[in-house]
Amino acid sequence: MPKLVVTENETDLGLTSIGGGTVIIPTGQTTGVITTPIDQPKYNVEFLSSEIKHDEEMPYEIATIKVSRGSLQGNFFSNVRADFSSGAKTNHFFKLPSMVDLASTKTESYSTAKSQASYSFETVFNYISEDYDKLQVGISEANLYAPFDNPAKKSFLGSQGGNTEVINFSRGSQMQNLVLPVVQVQQGTGESPYYNSLRINQRLDNNISNFTTKLGIFDDLLQDYLFGTKTFVSFDTQLGQELNQETMTMYHLESFLTTTRELDIDNFFTQARSTPPSRMSLDLRKHLMKGFLKDVSKTGFRTYKDVYQNREAHKEVFCYSVAKHDGVVTNSTPIQTIYAPANEESTPIIDTQVKYGKTYGYKVVGHYLVVGNSYEYRQKLSVNDPDDTHSIIEVINRPTVVMMPFDIFTKEVNVVQMPPVYPQVSFKTKNDSSKMISMYLSPTKTEITEPFQVITKEDGLQQEALYRLPNARDLLGNVRFKTYGDQGLYEVFRLSSPPKNYTDFREAKLGEISMPFNTTNAIFKDVVIPNKKYYYMFRSVSQKGMVSNPTMVYEATLLIDADESKVITDTYHFPKPRNMESSLEFRKLFRIIPAVEHVLFDNNQPALFNKDSLVGTLDDLKLGINQKAVWGRKFKIRIKSKTSGKMIDIILNVDLTKNKTEEEF
Repeated sequence: MPKLVVTENETDLGLTSIGGGTVIIPTGQTTGVITTPIDQPKYNVEFLSSEIKHDEEMPYEIATIKVSRGSLQGNFFSNVRADFSSGAKTNHFFKLPSMVDLASTKTESYSTAKSQASYSFETVFNYISEDYDKLQVGISEANLYAPFDNPAKKSFLGSQGGNTEVINFSRGSQMQNLVLPVVQVQQGTGESPYYNSLRINQRLDNNISNFTTKLGIFDDLLQDYLFGTKTFVSFDTQLGQELNQETMTMYHLESFLTTTRELDIDNFFTQARSTPPSRMSLDLRKHLMKGFLKDVSKTGFRTYKDVYQNREAHKEVFCYSVAKHDGVVTNSTPIQTIYAPANEESTPIIDTQVKYGKTYGYKVVGHYLVVGNSYEYRQKLSVNDPDDTHSIIEVINRPTVVMMPFDIFTKEVNVVQMPPVYPQVSFKTKNDSSKMISMYLSPTKTEITEPFQVITKEDGLQQEALYRLPNARDLLGNVRFKTYGDQGLYEVFRLSSPPKNYTDFREAKLGEISMPFNTTNAIFKDVVIPNKKYYYMFRSVSQKGMVSNPTMVYEATLLIDADESKVITDTYHFPKPRNMESSLEFRKLFRIIPAVEHVLFDNNQPALFNKDSLVGTLDDLKLGINQKAVWGRKFKIRIKSKTSGKMIDIILNVDLTKNKTEEEF
């Protein structure tokens, strides 16, 4: 959510005519700024007195101002009566800070220690439990274990018997609206296989919100806010230079103090574990709430002079709501809504009721309490003195505590495990002249970030899934790889000719290898032709089928003599592409020869298949490994003198001559 400036659409003419309040100054057709009046004020103002009264349920202010002629032209008193007309005016001017997604922000330039508002969203994986994943089939998310439940790890690993610690049908439809008890919900637990973790950071003084939680009336206030009477108010909002007129819902907190609404514990799992308080207890707590709201030092009640000076209204976050959808947010209704009371600095929200492999859409909304003002003018005295024409106006100013929702972000999350890191590889062979190479594979237990390398056609589907993972990629598009200690499963690729890049291995997969017993290591044995070079590449595969990036390419040769064998391995580097040069400088001599890829001989070309000699094959043999050969082509080379500018064109025909022996004829 970008920085947002909010103010009433209906302007108080009295306030702006004395140079206070806010006005809109257009800068374009749909752009502008909300700012203080820039024109010379119609009236001069002098603040004479301000007194806070406590003889009503809510405190209020009686302010007295003196208004005299400024730039006004015309009848002074008739203009004052029109501008400072009777009737209630409201002011809820405030600003919401920029809400930054930490996953899309350079951490070196944006520190969470100094940030005012940010959020992060990630899927946390601790381990894989096939039993738990199979158990989820046919069970709704609302019946899975909740963030405040404490099942042990062994319950997930042995949950095929319908373990009641990881599922719970007794709550019924209560879990459709889940109020998180923040005290018990921390960062999550290592006992859980996986969960979605959201953290919202906003440094606001949540005095009113915190007091409702301490009193134990958070649930009652939340439900009255959701289902109670609301008003619709037109506001002007400014995001950067963009201006909009929006109609927002506004809930008045004062209505809660007199409501008799009862808690809906059939469709809500509340902070109080769905145990409603007694009517006497609730009335007592509301009485304490009234007393708290009378303390203007805690509620941030603004005087009329504060409103004139455009001091922002006190704002705080009452709670965050997270509407979870089965798929895209715009195409479905929420399957569950999570409500989290806001902490003053950082609010964790843990969603454990998710299934592996599913995509969820989350819409996160902040519900803000704003202490605005409702005031009215009363003209007390008019003095028609040529030297001091003025009016004395009394302002009756009352606080209005309202709650309004503001969207924070919408995100689609695919609950998929991060791909593993590429494996460790070592080559060995027995010293007995056998034609077999053994490759020992083991996991790389670390976490790295690098671009995902697409090799096979199936890799494209994995790449799409990775794009839907929260925090799976950094700003440069690099993917997070992490080894979770899965059972060892590896892919083996082999080529018999030098590859130009990783995509040459697309159709070169020998197979997958894992041990018949529970281990993270594996041994792959390959029968090869002695004294021939082979090019190997390997990938790790997680239990969920996510593949790692490839290892480096290994060039391996099995050398065999009369009584022993050994394997020679080296790392292979792809050939660097040649840059096209349109011109070269030289002095007196130059030589033209084919590039090396046009003179290399391919021992595996079809003409040599099942041949014991080269007799009769010369006409079918090709020279070079480049797909577009240079032989038989014509080139034009232009030589230009740097001094005289004279040019010489050389026509070069590149032909391949095959010298046949008598055996060929």
